[in-house]
Formats: sequence, C-alpha cells, structure tokens
Amino acid sequence: MIGDRRVLAIVPARGGSQRLIAKNARPLAGRPMVAWTLEAARGSALIDHLVVSTDDPAVAATAAEMGWPPPFMRPDHLSGATASVYDAIEHALEQVGGRWDYVVLLQPTSPLRTAADIDGAIRLCNETGAPAVIGVSPLPKPAAFYGRVDAGGRYSPGGVDERTVVVNGAVYVGRPDLLLRDRTFQSEGALAWSMPFERSWDVDTPAEFAICEALFPFQGAESA
Repeated sequence: MIGDRRVLAIVPARGGSQRLIAKNARPLAGRPMVAWTLEAARGSALIDHLVVSTDDPAVAATAAEMGWPPPFMRPDHLSGATASVYDAIEHALEQVGGRWDYVVLLQPTSPLRTAADIDGAIRLCNETGAPAVIGVSPLPKPAAFYGRVDAGGRYSPGGVDERTVVVNGAVYVGRPDLLLRDRTFQSEGALAWSMPFERSWDVDTPAEFAICEALFPFQGAESA
C-alpha cells in the first residue's frame, strides 16, 4: 500500500506461445521464468495483492509454491494468441473484486526487472498523478546508427533521435478506471520509468531467452 491507496499486481502468464513454446514455465537460470517476476514482486514494499492470470497448470504450480496460488484459471477465450492483455486485466479485476487504486502489470517475459523498478514506477504514478507509468529503456545503439530503407531499397539516415526510447514491457502501472476505458497504458500524460538495457530484456524467442539467461550474472552483480 502507498498511503491509503491499494495496489494490485497482475502477472499475465498464458501457456501458449507461438515463438517460444511454454516460455513462462521454461527453466531460466535454474527456475521457471515466471518465478523471477514473482520474486521481484515479493520484494516490493508497495504491492498489496498479487494475482497470476494463467491457463497453464505448470505456471499455476510455480505460483502456488511461491505463495500466490491463482484464485482462478484463465478461460480459453482469453488465452489464445489473439487474446488481449486488457481483457485479461479486466477479467482478473472482476475475479478478484474489491477497490484498487493502481494496477501493476508484470509480464513474466521481463525476468530481469527488480523490486526497485516496480516500486519506483508505482511511486512515480502516485506522486505525479499521471494516468499511467510505462517502463522504458534506451535504444540498443546510438541514434546515429538508425535509418530508413524505402521501397526501392535505398537507405537514408535518421528516423530517431536521442529522446527515442523502447517500451521494454517490464513494468506498467495504471489506474483501473482509465485503463479499462482507454484499453491502453499509453494514455495521454503517461510517464516513463527509465531502466537500463541490462534490466530491460523482453523474452519472446529462443535467441532472446539465451541472451537473457546470459545476463543474469550482471543482474546478480548489480544487486550484490
């Protein structure tokens, strides 16, 4: 809780994946990938309640072992490849009930984010009155490395500048009423929670999974 404001964290972890099968339950650095997100949430000082929204028994078992047994299994119509995360959030809010001032979305595909990132984003949203806060990271290369290719294959420099960032998927904070109205965390006035590249990896392919696993020593060194 932050003051008298209540914070609900939702971990969306469906079992299906087109590019990396069963990725949320796949062992990463010795634990199911979803476990690293739950571990970061455990370290949060501001989350009041956490719910794992999944249709995958393996993910549900990991969550239960860590102290968060899912109160429901996500229905099939919210678990396919075309399922909207906003529909899953709405479903979770309906199932959990109660009054919540903030919803924090923590995707398991961002296992390197920390409890400090979660709480920092929540505090930023609360202190500024922003409709939402979105985790971002710098571009992998300086802006001068980017350009455009036209239909004829001709290259021209430009297209981004030093202000350009990447939405990293690691942490989203929103106000439930605005979130369900706009169906996006990117409402007008949303703020950015800046994170370094090393904590911003988003895993969707086998190559990204391997690179993310290789980054774990850096994560441990930083938190030591």
